Amino acid sequence: QFIQEKQAQEEKDLKEHGQVKHVSTFRQALPQVLASTAKNLILLDLGMTIAFPTIVIPVLLNAKSGLSFSTTQASWFGSIGFICQPLGSVLSGIVLEPLGRKYSMLLVNVPHIFGWYLFYSASSLVTLFTAIIIMGLGVGFMEAPIITYVGEISEPRFRGILTSYAGIFVSLGFVLIYAMGNFTDWQHVAAISCCVPIITIIAISQVPETPLWLLSRGRLEEAEKALCWLRGWVDPRAVRQELTEMIRYSESSQLRKPQAEQLERAAYTNQVSLEDEERGDKNSVSLSPNVKSDGDISKTSDSEKTSEFVTVDLADSSNTKHLQINNNGVNMKKSDCDNTGVHETDWKVRLKDFLRPEMLRPLGLVIGFFFFLNTSGITAMRPYLIKIFEKLDFPVSPYRSTVVFSVIQFTANILCMVTVRWTGKRPMALISLLACAISTTTTGLYTVFSEPQAPSQSGWLPFLMFMVLQFFTGYGVAPVPWMLVSEVFPFRGRSFASGVAAAASYILGFVGTKTFLGLEMNLGLGGVFLLYGSLSFIGTVFLYFIMPETEGRSLEQIEQDYKTKK
Repeated sequence: QFIQEKQAQEEKDLKEHGQVKHVSTFRQALPQVLASTAKNLILLDLGMTIAFPTIVIPVLLNAKSGLSFSTTQASWFGSIGFICQPLGSVLSGIVLEPLGRKYSMLLVNVPHIFGWYLFYSASSLVTLFTAIIIMGLGVGFMEAPIITYVGEISEPRFRGILTSYAGIFVSLGFVLIYAMGNFTDWQHVAAISCCVPIITIIAISQVPETPLWLLSRGRLEEAEKALCWLRGWVDPRAVRQELTEMIRYSESSQLRKPQAEQLERAAYTNQVSLEDEERGDKNSVSLSPNVKSDGDISKTSDSEKTSEFVTVDLADSSNTKHLQINNNGVNMKKSDCDNTGVHETDWKVRLKDFLRPEMLRPLGLVIGFFFFLNTSGITAMRPYLIKIFEKLDFPVSPYRSTVVFSVIQFTANILCMVTVRWTGKRPMALISLLACAISTTTTGLYTVFSEPQAPSQSGWLPFLMFMVLQFFTGYGVAPVPWMLVSEVFPFRGRSFASGVAAAASYILGFVGTKTFLGLEMNLGLGGVFLLYGSLSFIGTVFLYFIMPETEGRSLEQIEQDYKTKK
């Protein structure tokens, strides 16, 4: 009966409005690319922020006049931003739900404008450290909204490309900073960089909020408009099925477990009525044109069965939800009597949600991946690259080498974006981390066994190994864990989990960067490379056993896999 009614309604729509126009793949992808590009301008600023200490430290380290860093101060300047970022990440996870993804992304640009200005006008070390702390907080705050945004606006077939597309902008930020560092001083570089967050604010203001967040706030019409925009500026009828699925997913993610199970069964089976799963529970689900507000299942007559819509009411003593799905679209009404119902904000409830297996399993994967990212070489060494290049006696000048390697990483990010849809994330991550292990181990052995007075031509071997390390870091080791953050967490709690994952990444980044100089003093430069190589080999084994393939799978499928995984 339901199928017959749906077919009849579609025939009616066809007569009244004509057939929905077919939209090309290019048109479907274009708005998602535009929205991702606006978001990725934040990541351009991120890359510039991370790269900036690389051009500051060599100039100020033990400088004879003006501003000057001691070795300890230099290590803190290169790493303190990382330890500030976790605080920003946690704050981001907290405010992301009430503010939304779009307004959170707009807000994050404010500290970056202020930070770049402080760098430009710095006349003391206090100002420099204040600026790097502000920038660190801003970088941490940006992670949860930008990660969540791309996961919620993109179709599964484009998500891998769009998430890897983000890495291109981070690498482009490195290229811009290193290139400008070859032509002007670091203070003028900061002044030019201040333009980036201003442009970003303008760009983000032109893109829509994510439909899933709008649905979670009961703003159905806005969600429909946003989805139409993101799918190629199409007619609402073209996104009807996807919107219906989004509503079901959003509702089931936010309801308590018994309600969620009932709603999912209702959406899949289209039964006329469903028995409540737990006797004595006041929450019940009915699928009928007329639903009683007290949660009882209402009976339907034959005439009522011909109605053109399906209604689901979910009620308890404190909260009533009304979801109506018809063939013209989806209507959702919500009335909240207090704050203790479905949208509970109690920290005990949040903690219980956070400790669910389907949350902890992917969190363990992501944090483990971040650990091996930060011990594979490049991340920990980045603030000190110029000094390292001098010690390895590269055949290319240290400043030019930074530009060469950043261009290589930029190229690798583009290749990642192009190939991830076909290779998948799992093979990409395994091959890349293994290549990093080989390159750092080779460089370590070269450094340990090379003679102190070896001819300069010998510097080509570590130079080539650094090219390999930089390429595979940009191809798989750096982008893939951030892709996973945008995919593997359940919708309920995704914002907070993304913030925690980003915070863990930056804590690990701080530890790696802050300890590099100490490790070098105790193990020697060759010993540090051998340590990083050993950890990368271990990381390859770790990922082989616990990393699933997520490419081409919907967010709901990924979440369901972790729910059912034993």
